[in-house]
Amino acid sequence: MKKLLLAGISIMLGISVFAQKAPMKYGKPSKEDLSKTSYEIDTTAPAVILCNYGYFRGRDFTFIRLIRIKILKKEGYSWANWSFHTGSKANVRGKTFNLENGEIKVDKLSSKSIYREKVISNYYLTKVSMPNVKVGSVIDIEVMYNWIPLSWYFQQTIPVLHSELVLERTDYVSFSKNYFGYVGFDVVNPTRWVAKNVPAFQKEPFMLPVNNYLAHFENEISSIHFPGELVINIADKWENVNHTLDKLNGFGMALRSSGGFFNGQAKKINEQANTDEEKLKAAIDAIEEMDWNGSNRLLASSSSLSSCYSSGTGNSAEVNLSLIRLLQKLKFKVYPVVLKTRDKGQLLYLKRPTFSKLNYVLAYVKVDDKFYLVDATDKLTPYYLLPDRCLNGLGRIASMDTTGWVSLSNGKHYFKQTFYQLTLEPEEMTLKGAVTFQYKDYAAYEKRKEYREAGNMELYLDNFSQKYEGWNIIKDTLINLKDIYKPVKEKAELEIENQCFESDSLVYVNVLPDRLLINPFKQEKRKYPVAFLYPKEFKTTVILNVPDGYQPYSIPKPIHLKLPDGGGEFLILVKVLGTKVVLNYKLKVNKNMYLQKEYQLLKSFYQQIIDKSSEPVVFKVL
Repeated sequence: MKKLLLAGISIMLGISVFAQKAPMKYGKPSKEDLSKTSYEIDTTAPAVILCNYGYFRGRDFTFIRLIRIKILKKEGYSWANWSFHTGSKANVRGKTFNLENGEIKVDKLSSKSIYREKVISNYYLTKVSMPNVKVGSVIDIEVMYNWIPLSWYFQQTIPVLHSELVLERTDYVSFSKNYFGYVGFDVVNPTRWVAKNVPAFQKEPFMLPVNNYLAHFENEISSIHFPGELVINIADKWENVNHTLDKLNGFGMALRSSGGFFNGQAKKINEQANTDEEKLKAAIDAIEEMDWNGSNRLLASSSSLSSCYSSGTGNSAEVNLSLIRLLQKLKFKVYPVVLKTRDKGQLLYLKRPTFSKLNYVLAYVKVDDKFYLVDATDKLTPYYLLPDRCLNGLGRIASMDTTGWVSLSNGKHYFKQTFYQLTLEPEEMTLKGAVTFQYKDYAAYEKRKEYREAGNMELYLDNFSQKYEGWNIIKDTLINLKDIYKPVKEKAELEIENQCFESDSLVYVNVLPDRLLINPFKQEKRKYPVAFLYPKEFKTTVILNVPDGYQPYSIPKPIHLKLPDGGGEFLILVKVLGTKVVLNYKLKVNKNMYLQKEYQLLKSFYQQIIDKSSEPVVFKVL
């Protein structure tokens, strides 16, 4: 559809000449920039964006972008690799400049270093990797394509000396511009925005992806107007986003297709499963025969979902739309929910509809009396858990029958329970014994991912041992690893060093072997909210046997802390019962997000956890 729209606009308007004067000339960096080793704005920066210029020419719907980057350190080499989301097949050229013996050496970007992926019809992802990049290089990139820029970032994680966006007006296209961020402009008028000397964005621990905070525009085409009375609405309101999706081959048309595969699978499931939950599990198992190719997409590449399935692999839309279609065949009430994945930032302004920012779809299915958001791309998630990439605020029901917002937080949390049975060995001053871990919900999901990434038990144990200094794992067993609907249990025999020492006839024992050692919140002030993927809960019991003749000399006092409004809880209680030390520990972090005004309390909360967990039990040796 968009190809026809662009063709119509070109016929109406003709071809015009690029007239806007750019702040830089492609291929002409100065010797001063080539010779510089640092910039005053940030002398520690690994790279600096010297210029980022974009010009949308409304007369012929062309967008031109010029970028110039200075590489200052090896850590800045990643800034020689760029990705561009474009509304048509982009023309790209690039040059790398190096100063060698006073002369400028130029290396051109070759076609072999340009990767183009057709995401959907007339939407492309273009990646470039610049040649011969060294410390001191200056890189120029020019990108040209038809369509408006879907987003424009004035700020990056490195300094930006000059960022400029020009959006010429056009009578034929209506689009919204939404600005997010905290960077002021040096020039502002209805069609031009300039920001100069923009400092690098400083990341903080436990925050949403930086795209949520970088100063940027998000642009969205609302409608296209042709002479006369023809108006095509695309994203002027959310109902029209649903309407647009419904007409696309890779979405609505795909969901209306009736592949023989889905009929056959539905019949088989109905014959073998009795309850709705059993049918849902069986449907997911059937769809998971198709492997996810790692690509997050809103649309399938074809309206024939059965052919996508037959290929054995597919993008996220092909997997999850297939699940929706199979659930429809099974007579479930099910809707697609569209969203923006966590790495792309949240949908920040819900009152402004968007089509181009959406890049994922889930199944929203009713089982008995409850709706669940279901994803079939990851074989390690039970139906009631979403992969981390989908935990991103709100999603939108995309159906012609109903619409509305749905929370992507599924109410599940990370739960880990630990039980230690240890004995103090006085000669070696070590703790020996066994530990049992139980992982539920997201803790189980993370543990299964940990094993999958290791690939085998030997590598898993190597990685596991490295987490805990002084631990020697003698034997380890994982239980229920393959049954994703059960908690994962882990049983290990181990020997632990560095937990006890002797001084002046006193023995000091740190009874909690896996205690938190470093406060993740070190800054005095917090600029952005603290964000966790999900609430977490930890429960630990330690039973430590000590030798005869060990008399308790000092025992940590119990503590029970609570954050305001149910935000968190910490408890630790130590008792000595004859030759046994019993420790009970509980930590609950109940919220996904803590605002800046809560930061000092959260920081103090974690520091008290560290301090109290590190207090030893002291024995006098008789």
